[in-house]
Amino acid sequence: MVTRASIVHLTAGLRQYLKHQVWSGGYQNENEVVRDAIRQMQQREIEQFDGVFSKYPRAPQGEATNQEHAAMKAAVERHRGGKQSWPVA
Repeated sequence: MVTRASIVHLTAGLRQYLKHQVWSGGYQNENEVVRDAIRQMQQREIEQFDGVFSKYPRAPQGEATNQEHAAMKAAVERHRGGKQSWPVA
């Protein structure tokens, strides 16, 4: 899926870090670095959400389904007042 590019303003240090990640061979380009960082942030939020709610006795156990991931993302978005919008994986 191709969408229009977004402009992101980074500090010189972060720009250098992006370039180093590509140069070291971990990524094909700077866009891949940014996408991976965002995916990791999303995963961390889901894990934090799981950490809080897994303490409840009736909480589901095991790996979440895609539908459950989508529901968790929607709950976080509602909690934030609709300020965030994530694509459904």
